[in-house]
Amino acid sequence: MTNAHRRRFAGRALALAAGALAMAALVACGGCRREASAHRGPIVLITIDALRADAVGAFGGPPQLTPALDALAREATWAGTAVAPSSWTVPSMAALFTGLQPWSNQNWHGDAAMLRPELVTIPEALHARGFATAGFYSNVWLRPPFGYGAGFDELRHFREGKRAEATLAKLGTPAAGKAGKPQFVWAHILPPHAPYVRRDALLDRLPQPAPSLPRRVSVVDLEPWFDPAVPLDEEQADTFRAAYQLNVAFADQQLGRLLAALRRSGKWDETLLVVTSDHGEEFKECGQIEHGGNLCRALIEVPLLVKLPKAWSGPALALRRGDHPSTVRVRATLVEAAGGEAGEGTAPSLFHEERAGALSELYLGNGTNRISYVEDDRQLIWESRFAPPDPDYYRVHTLDIGAVPAVAPNTSSEALHARLEEAFGRALPLSGRAGTPPTLTLWQWAAPPPGSPPMTSVRVPVHDSAAIDAMGRRLKAAWIAANGAEAPPVTRSGGCPQLTPEEEAELKALGYAATRRRDC
Repeated sequence: MTNAHRRRFAGRALALAAGALAMAALVACGGCRREASAHRGPIVLITIDALRADAVGAFGGPPQLTPALDALAREATWAGTAVAPSSWTVPSMAALFTGLQPWSNQNWHGDAAMLRPELVTIPEALHARGFATAGFYSNVWLRPPFGYGAGFDELRHFREGKRAEATLAKLGTPAAGKAGKPQFVWAHILPPHAPYVRRDALLDRLPQPAPSLPRRVSVVDLEPWFDPAVPLDEEQADTFRAAYQLNVAFADQQLGRLLAALRRSGKWDETLLVVTSDHGEEFKECGQIEHGGNLCRALIEVPLLVKLPKAWSGPALALRRGDHPSTVRVRATLVEAAGGEAGEGTAPSLFHEERAGALSELYLGNGTNRISYVEDDRQLIWESRFAPPDPDYYRVHTLDIGAVPAVAPNTSSEALHARLEEAFGRALPLSGRAGTPPTLTLWQWAAPPPGSPPMTSVRVPVHDSAAIDAMGRRLKAAWIAANGAEAPPVTRSGGCPQLTPEEEAELKALGYAATRRRDC
């Protein structure tokens, strides 16, 4: 409990003991004022998987690639780039739904992918405020077995988006069957996440003539280049980028249909709408491909668009042009808009001025934990070591997704992960193991030079030891403020999802290993 909360509770106890009826009336009146200004129209949250910011025309990407996003950016109350809490779905979506950083929500890897039941998610908080809630997931990590069903009256697979469109089109109508309740709808669009599928009808959206694209680029096709030691030649990189951009165009097309359905409902002006992404996608900008391997700019800089209702009577968004707010603040924004309180320990809403930087976290890598801290256009990467890197790490990663590495590893997947997890469990997240100090690297985010190809994510190293040390202290302070004092990770008990063979196959198709825990 914070000092502020202790003072608040002490004050309430004193008031009750003294029989201060006037104070009680004032508190009640304050509650009435909050209730009166609460948003009771629709709240819609749309998350797009693996969409990097510089793939969007409004934020420097090819203008013909994302017409729906670009149009929304022109109409939104605020549109800009934000910072994802991590570089892959499990920690990042858990942070977005709970308002807690990955270390606090404890969803830092695939074997800890279940949301803890004591954490109050966006749909649970809004349901408690009287909202009818409907969700449409597409990534297997976001299914009910992983805890994402909590708070939803209905949670269904997105598939082609037809049900989500129908739900949005019927907002506020008797046919919706919600007995006059305000409604919250969440939809998660899977593309542009791999596999990348060639869609010939969208080829004219590509910013340059398309190379000869395969019908499908699977995660297994991309896997060899996940290893930083394996170079990616430029021709192959162009093919992968173009295939990804086609998936971006398809995601934008799906978004456009959802937004058109929302407009058909007649509730567009009354809707609080947020559109963002859980993380980006990398094409060797930082040595790897896909996502989840590091905290590169291309992986954590994502779009964020917020449209407040036309007759909004609540507070203004406390954002300036050029800000990079963290998407972990979305939860508090939606809950406060509905008249609720964000909750102790959660990130502040976008209605509150927040001048601290944005944290991103990535744990349990190849002996490494990574923390990123973005202030304005500077990014500090903090790397701590909990174990020596294992030479078989990337070969085992290939095995974990059901593929065959070029060279067989000298250890099993179970043995390697057991060693890493045991060492991870004994080390402090920021400080790492004794005798191995963290490595700090400072980058300046810059605009690409004129004439650069699309999706050119530029970061320039900054060699200023004083600036690095100062920003390192701010990173550590921000991490402790969000997560508490450093301590080894807690042992999670229970919480092993029961997945069907089809769900496990879907995880592997997305590039993830199914749960490996021995106690499942």
